[in-house]
Amino acid sequence: MPHQALSTQEIHTLFIEEISDAGGVGSDTFDDGQWLFCRSILPWLADVRPHDEMKGGVALRATDCEIAIHPYLFRTVCRNGAIMAHAIETRRVENSDFRLREEVTGELREALRTCCGEEVFTDAAQEVRLTVHREADLALMMLPFISRLPSPAGLEILRQIATRFFEDPARSQFALANAVTSVARDTRDPELRWRLEEFGGGLLTARTPAPSFDPNQAHAALSDECVIT
Repeated sequence: MPHQALSTQEIHTLFIEEISDAGGVGSDTFDDGQWLFCRSILPWLADVRPHDEMKGGVALRATDCEIAIHPYLFRTVCRNGAIMAHAIETRRVENSDFRLREEVTGELREALRTCCGEEVFTDAAQEVRLTVHREADLALMMLPFISRLPSPAGLEILRQIATRFFEDPARSQFALANAVTSVARDTRDPELRWRLEEFGGGLLTARTPAPSFDPNQAHAALSDECVIT
């Protein structure tokens, strides 16, 4: 017998409850009733290089059938976020009319608590430190992502990222990740912002990032009626 899936409002309420229990606060939210994107900041803090701090948090993305929960990092110096999509703690929860609501709720709460664990961010920070001195190949690293974007949007995103990347004399993988996430910060399409942050998170790990991207699923640009907090 079908059941009613959790609404985006209910998911957001659960998100805030678990984040609050972990000592964190919500940072921003987009919710149009069908798509939900929300991020939070936790008390965790660490240096990735001298005078360059990163804070941890949790990011959540919910569509009509799935909830994705990722550990989240951002540099306090410029608030450029990077979703650690390749971290082993990433969780996905099926949210459908054919699952018991109590089952989905329990699985979601467990996933959020796992992603709030301090060890998640300790491990992530160690991976980030390895990218500080690792040289980046802009074309090679960006190709898997940009090739999935429709033209000319993909070329414009690449231009913005390249401009910001070459402003950093280090030209490291860390610098490229920050260029990607700074462009994400200025992107008004919540789905594209998520994908850019996800890709930036991959650049901050020892792995070569190649997240999937379906331009047909990209959300429309934010309007004045969209909820942003």
